[in-house]
Amino acid sequence: MVTGEVEMPIIKRRLDICGREKVWEYEIDGCGQPYHVEARQVGRDEPVFTCSCGVSTDGFEAGTLFFGEMFKQPCLHIAEAQRDLNIARQAAAQMVP
Repeated sequence: MVTGEVEMPIIKRRLDICGREKVWEYEIDGCGQPYHVEARQVGRDEPVFTCSCGVSTDGFEAGTLFFGEMFKQPCLHIAEAQRDLNIARQAAAQMVP
C-alpha cells in the first residue's frame, strides 16, 4: 500500500445462481483519486482483475515472467485488491471446519 492511501474494503460481491461465477468490486483510493477494481472468477480459475485506470490481468500469468519482465506487473490498484482478496480467502479458509 502506498503511503497516504486508505485501505478500501470490498464494496460488492456477487455470485451467480449456480456458484460458477464470482465478482468482487473494490474502490481503491490512489493519491486522492478513486479507482474502481473488479475481480471476476469463473469456476476454479484464477480471478481476472480489471481497473478503471485501463489495466487488466486478462492473459497475464505471473508464473511465466522472464527475468527482464519483472516490471511488467499489474497496477498498484489491482495489487491492493489482490492482496485484500487473498486476505479474505485465507480468513474464509480458517473458518471452514
